[in-house]
Amino acid sequence: MNIVGFIFETIRGFLWVAFVFAVGLVVARMIVDGLRLNPFGWFPYVIRRWSEPLLMPLRRNPLAFASRYDLAPVLFIILAIVVLAFGLHFVDDLHRVAIGFGMAARFFAQGDLGFGARYFIGHTLFLALSVAMICVIFGVVFSWIGLYRGRLVRFIWWGFERITAPLRRVVPPIGMFDLTPLVAYFALLILSWLVQVAFFG
Repeated sequence: MNIVGFIFETIRGFLWVAFVFAVGLVVARMIVDGLRLNPFGWFPYVIRRWSEPLLMPLRRNPLAFASRYDLAPVLFIILAIVVLAFGLHFVDDLHRVAIGFGMAARFFAQGDLGFGARYFIGHTLFLALSVAMICVIFGVVFSWIGLYRGRLVRFIWWGFERITAPLRRVVPPIGMFDLTPLVAYFALLILSWLVQVAFFG
């Protein structure tokens, strides 16, 4: 395994560790609440203290707020699975782009400008579409948890609005559900496939 592969494997491992830790913490919170353990005991106290920052934003979600049950842990687990799945997919895309840029540099060094330009342009477009898809997915996630602060969060919101705003003029909502993120994601997925066929097929 080369250094690039090692770096991306480390990132994947970090995502898995963060997922297992966060979901394990929330599951422990569900058990503590379900068994109604003494909140002043050291274990329930630690679990509540560490899990509350994860669950509090979701309790402001309309779906959780309107329910008589505490749906925040369930919503968190669902969102954690979504974030892990698309996060791993994005890391795989970044790994592929890094390899593609390396191959483009090799072609340029060998004097094959045609293949070098083809790999460079193709992987640049592929990277841009992958970032756009992440903006759409995480824009939906951030809207669910009410996250709006932070430089990276603002960038994702900026990308999300630039992608979905034009679609809102042509894609009507169904009741309270806005379908533009779903339409945008599938459109970007098709464009990504076309780029792969055109440049690497």
